[in-house]
Amino acid sequence: MVEWSWNFVARLKDGMVLEAWFTGESVEESVESEFAYNLKKRLERYFKGRAVDFDDVNVRYPTPFSERVLRVVRSIPFGMVESYSSIAEKVGTSPRAVGVALRMNLVPVIVPCHRVVSKAGIGGYSQGEGIKKALLELESKFHGKL
Repeated sequence: MVEWSWNFVARLKDGMVLEAWFTGESVEESVESEFAYNLKKRLERYFKGRAVDFDDVNVRYPTPFSERVLRVVRSIPFGMVESYSSIAEKVGTSPRAVGVALRMNLVPVIVPCHRVVSKAGIGGYSQGEGIKKALLELESKFHGKL
């Protein structure tokens, strides 16, 4: 088993998460608001393997179509997965179009696109398949623990 070091960065503005990403580098912490502090604490809890609800976190969606897809993805519970086909059926589009929308997700983890998997495996991930696999393992290990 590989131990994972979670270096996660988020860019915030006016109570909204504009974008977030994993970085291989250490980052200097800058928590400048109550919103940032609360988000940081929730992310720390998540990366310790605890179920965290990010539904109330205001995020930016790149396009109206990606918003429709990503809102459905936000409803997938911690520790659970859904297929690209399942999401496509709910949104009324193709699995390939769902994949395109997921690649446009600017806020991984907060909008948990890692929970969408292929019928033939875990599928791709904007942050890399290794991170997707680690996130799914983290959630499955602690699924149901609050």
